[in-house]
This record gives sequence, C-alpha cells and structure tokens, in this order.
Amino acid sequence: MATQSENTNGTHTEPGLGATATVVGTNGDANGTVASGGETTQKETVPLKQLYEQSTQFNHWRYAQQQLDDMRSKVNQEVVSSIRQNLEEESDLRTTQGLSIDDLPQDLKYLTVEDELTLLGFYERRIVKIFQYWKLPSYVMATAVVYMKRFFLENTVMDHHPKDVMLTCMFLARKTENYLMSIDDFSKVLKSPAESILQLEFLVCKTLRFHFTIHHPYRPCLGFYFDMQAVTENMSKLQKVYERALLLIDTALHTDLCFLYQPSQIALATMRIASKEEAYDFERYAKYKFKSNESAAQKYTSQLLPILEAIEKVLKEDRRCVEVDKLVATEIDKRLKMCKDPARNPDSLLFMKRKRGEAAGDDDDDDDDGNPDKRVKLGDSA
Repeated sequence: MATQSENTNGTHTEPGLGATATVVGTNGDANGTVASGGETTQKETVPLKQLYEQSTQFNHWRYAQQQLDDMRSKVNQEVVSSIRQNLEEESDLRTTQGLSIDDLPQDLKYLTVEDELTLLGFYERRIVKIFQYWKLPSYVMATAVVYMKRFFLENTVMDHHPKDVMLTCMFLARKTENYLMSIDDFSKVLKSPAESILQLEFLVCKTLRFHFTIHHPYRPCLGFYFDMQAVTENMSKLQKVYERALLLIDTALHTDLCFLYQPSQIALATMRIASKEEAYDFERYAKYKFKSNESAAQKYTSQLLPILEAIEKVLKEDRRCVEVDKLVATEIDKRLKMCKDPARNPDSLLFMKRKRGEAAGDDDDDDDDGNPDKRVKLGDSA
C-alpha cells in the first residue's frame, strides 16, 4: 500500500519513472502560436515526482556506503592531525615560558573511526531508553537518533563529546516533532546544565543544514501491514509479523540504512524478514502486490528484491545491531578524554594565545567581518 510520503516499489525512482500528468496544448510554439493550418489538440506527458523524492532527506542525505566511509575517515584523520599539531604547539609554548609539560599526553592512542562508531552506538541506545521512559512515539526517538547520526558525519567525537550532542539532539527532536518540553524541565530531568544543551543547538542545526523533517520507516510499515490484510487468513500471525518488523526498524536505526535506502524499502524489508521468522507467507503478498503481470514480476526480481536482500544482510551482519557493552564504551571514553584538543581547553596556553590573536584581529579589522580567518568558528571553544 503506497503511503503519502513513500514510494513503495523500492526503487530509487528517477523523475521519468514516477507519476505523470497530462497537459493539453496546441501544436504551436512555446507561446501557443500555431505555425500553420488550424489548431490541433495534443497531449504532453509531464513527469511528477513522488512526494518523498521532493524531500530534503531524498535530495541531500542519501549516500553510498563508500561515501559514508570516506567522509568519516576524512574527518577522523583531519582531527587527529590537528590535535597532534596543537599538542606540539602547546608543548613549545610551555617550554618557552619554563612551564612543565609533564601533564601533556604522550604517545596518544587516537580514536579510530570504528571506535567513534562504537561510542556513538552506545549513546544512540541511551536515547532510545530515555524516550522509552518518556513513553513518546518511536518516530520522535528515531528523529533524535538520525539528527545525531547526521551531525557526526561531519564532526568527530574528539571535538564534541557524544553525550553533549545527544542531549541537544533529543531536545531539538522534541521541538521539531511537536512534543515540546521547556529547557528548564528538560535539563532538570536529565540532570544536565541548560547552558551546555543550548550551546550546541545552533551548531547542530547548522550541521543538519536546517533540514529538520525526517521520514522514518514506521509509517510505511503500518501501510504494508494494512495492505497485507487483503491477502491474509491469519490476522494473529500478521500482527506478530508487524510487531517484529517494528523492532527490526528500531535496530536499523543504529546502522547506516537511513542513509542508504528509502524508508519504504527498509519497512518492506523488515516485514519480509519478520515474515520468515514467523513462518508467514510473504511471497503471497509479493505476488499480489508486485507480480500482477510479467513486467511487474521482472521489475520486482531485478530491482526491488536485491534491495530487500541487501537490507536483510545489513541487519544480520552489521555489528552495530548488537548493543554496545558498557565496559567497551567506558574504555573508549577514557581514551577520548586523553585526546582532548588543547585549542579547545580554556586553561591551555594555546587557547589563550589564539583568543588574544582573535581579539587583536577584531580591533584592527572591524570591517572585515566576511573574512572567515577573522571570525571564531561555531563550536571552537570547549
């Protein structure tokens, strides 16, 4: 069953493959002028995009797996290089002033991309538990998780601790999904200073490119559940399939599936997996919905089925589908604290030197606001 915002055929539909509208015109030029003879009515087929294909999620937040790997690797390498350089500069400044460098970390074991993903997975599940405690709909929790995942595509935990970002994403998700909670109540419940939550809010919004609407697989999954009732004789088993599919969607949140596939594709894949687990005849529904004729059956086999199988493989093999052990997360967090950039530490000589340089630059060149080298970047201070 097609939902309002999803394309349930499972393909990355190009504009020419979507819905069409018929426009009645003449055989004249663009201004409607007839070149010769009398007017003859002709029909022009204009492709219309599916609603989901017009969303920011479809147009700005879809990647191939290699792209995601490259983005994360680049950010990680740049930050590690920056921290190394800043530690050397901090050491030189202390030596010049005759101060001790004994407290500066030596031979740091920097966090890898895998370490970062593991730590993020731990805090993503913290989000799930907190929203479950609040008894809010799953899509509100999922929005907070996706905000956090998007943020750390362009940032690293060595610059912004995931706990701080987690709280800001949760607060933002409650606002964007219309489950408002005042910052005072929010900070009181989570026992975190309101200032630290609000401090990151604009940086998070900017990283999200102010794209706040998130499309999740929950709604199309409900649509498939209703649609499958047309071909089922065992409603109790179908209900179990649907409930299991919802749990699989929750698990999918902790993988990269939200960047790789459309929500309807993920929803259909989870219904297919759940059907196998519950011994439900999914192929009967597939034949009813996607194999009405030879052309449709061929399209299902060649285009949609490989996508469903790829999603199933991720849900079976991705290590992030398993909850992160707290001891593992604690060990990574300890190393993270050692990797703190002195340029973000207000007590470091490097931080104070750069602040003095920024202040002097503002005094000498007040009119040069457009120069990025003269501005303090958002989130640069600790």
